[in-house]
Amino acid sequence: MSKSRIHEIWQQSWQHRSFVIGIILSFIMLLTGVVSLFWTPYSVELLDIPHKLQGASTAHWLGTDHFGRDVFSMLMVGAWNSMLVSVFAIGFGAGIGVPLGALAAGKRGWVEETVMRFNDFAFAFPALLT
Repeated sequence: MSKSRIHEIWQQSWQHRSFVIGIILSFIMLLTGVVSLFWTPYSVELLDIPHKLQGASTAHWLGTDHFGRDVFSMLMVGAWNSMLVSVFAIGFGAGIGVPLGALAAGKRGWVEETVMRFNDFAFAFPALLT
């Protein structure tokens, strides 16, 4: 794909509202997660039972949970944890999937069939759980 074609696709993507909203929300979650590494309004381990189940206020922007923990602080830390898990999952999947796919494409015959049967099993397994 030429550089001008990639640039054209990138420009067209910004015309779609769902793309823009997705980029903005992803950036906000990324920023929230990175900021949580350095600062959170309250410690997520801090239990404050007398202030449990409070609504949103200037002290606790999203309120507190049933242990009195600040919900906004937990959301910040959770955003970082979610991003970390997703990066590792994508890396793990790509680290296994790309070499297996290249092996199946390069070596026809029994190797390709073995990889295909493994993929069939992997895709059918979640359906067995539901």
